[in-house]
Amino acid sequence: MQNETHPITVKKFLSTFNIIHLALVAGVFVFGLMVYMQTKEQELILSYSGDVIFFVVPFMAIAGIVVGNFLYAKNIKKLDSKTTLLEKLNGFQAASIIRYALLEGPALLGIVAFMNDGNQYFLIISLILLAWLIAQRPTRDKVERELKLEGRLKTEFQKDDKPLV
Repeated sequence: MQNETHPITVKKFLSTFNIIHLALVAGVFVFGLMVYMQTKEQELILSYSGDVIFFVVPFMAIAGIVVGNFLYAKNIKKLDSKTTLLEKLNGFQAASIIRYALLEGPALLGIVAFMNDGNQYFLIISLILLAWLIAQRPTRDKVERELKLEGRLKTEFQKDDKPLV
């Protein structure tokens, strides 16, 4: 039995990356939906009742967005020195996954906080983070724009089925 390896192409890269993104989005969405449906006592309370989690969840949400964007920009900047499309795409994927994780974590924290006390305030924060995560979906145009692909690399990126080396 031979172990066949299929070369990575732009089309396969984008497809795989979109599946990773969709799995992260679906995980947050499904967990949130299950918790929402299981939580009997729910209400929207926008006033502080003495529980520090009231401030921790929005702080973590804002920190996740800010730190995620900072690290993403820093890692994307490092890709300017890379010479091959495969190196740039792998770096883009790594930078994006870090950004996604820094959105997913606070979103899950908000869902758990909602599960513990039924305050829809936490769920709303999680929904905002989920919407922001969905907006980060890796499209062909976004990858090309973020990596500032030009010349040979742009031409190579537009050839869907050409193996990347």
